[in-house]
Amino acid sequence: MKTSMTFPRAVAIGGAILTLGAFFLPWAIYAQRTFSGAELAGALIPALAGVKAGGIKGLDIGLLAVPVAAVISGLLVFVSSRSSGPNEGRFRLWAAAAAIAGLAFTLLFLGSAVLAGTPGIDFAPAAVRTDNAVKVTVGKTLGAGDFVGIGIGVYLTILGFAGTAVGAILGRPAEERTAWRTQDFVLLAILAVVFGAIYWAWLQPYLWVQGIAAQFGQELFFAVWFVSGLLGGYIIRRPGAAFLAETLAAFAEILLGAPAGPILIVTGFMQALGAEITFAATGYRRWGWGTMIVAGVAAALVALPWNWLRLGYFALDPALLLGLLAVRVVGGGLAGAAAKILGDLVAATGSLNYFALGRERVREV
Repeated sequence: MKTSMTFPRAVAIGGAILTLGAFFLPWAIYAQRTFSGAELAGALIPALAGVKAGGIKGLDIGLLAVPVAAVISGLLVFVSSRSSGPNEGRFRLWAAAAAIAGLAFTLLFLGSAVLAGTPGIDFAPAAVRTDNAVKVTVGKTLGAGDFVGIGIGVYLTILGFAGTAVGAILGRPAEERTAWRTQDFVLLAILAVVFGAIYWAWLQPYLWVQGIAAQFGQELFFAVWFVSGLLGGYIIRRPGAAFLAETLAAFAEILLGAPAGPILIVTGFMQALGAEITFAATGYRRWGWGTMIVAGVAAALVALPWNWLRLGYFALDPALLLGLLAVRVVGGGLAGAAAKILGDLVAATGSLNYFALGRERVREV
């Protein structure tokens, strides 16, 4: 089998190696001790084993996700270099997804040390927060003294994951079938503005339902935030469409004044990964009900650790988390079905005839 180790792939693998090495460099510096990412995760695992609630519940899981994501992304890029056809593209996109997931957890770690907390709103069940966890709570839990600063390992990890994601995406020139057109970008902008407004307006019903159905109702309502990426991928049907549609919608939500602030950008691309991975697994060729429902479920599951860590759900009882997981799966499937129904309804008007979905409907007629 012919090996094709291009420069972008080499950058991607180098980024994964850098990230893995950086996990063993200083991540958090306290008055009495400095921790690498590996040391911090190792220290937190026994310290949090008996903790029922608290702002750092689950932070050890987030830390361990970093080296796992680095290894997975690096291996997938290497496998892509020895593959051809649709599989090559799938492996690269999966590698980029793994790198972006690791990047999200690293950014959460950085934000929990340098940000002042979620402004103006409390998303956390039972007032559990992960904001400022590194700065305030970790040092107290481990008896390490006052927070001093973030170590070089965090910044090198961010650089490594960014290199891996970009290198994986650029590892092969786009084919004509997957090349983006001006109208694709215009549609993405429209979806971003429309769904940014919908997402912003949906926040209030999401908060209201907590008083009626607690977290179970909120998990079902949460599925609405997956629709933009699913719909963008379904209509445009090009690599990256689902990812960009969801992330840009989150950016528009921020511009409209979403109280959670810039962290929503990270939330947006985490919520887009599951759908993008599913579409990539089909080679961007299968768009039936099964694919869309699976994509919705994947969006819900892949985003789950990030959402739950951000919202403090890891502080809840494990039995309750299993129930919430079941509701999240149902909600994700409904989001995928809703995206397909919505896309088909719009395509039936003829307004999407210049896009893959519209051309498919014309051929069917």
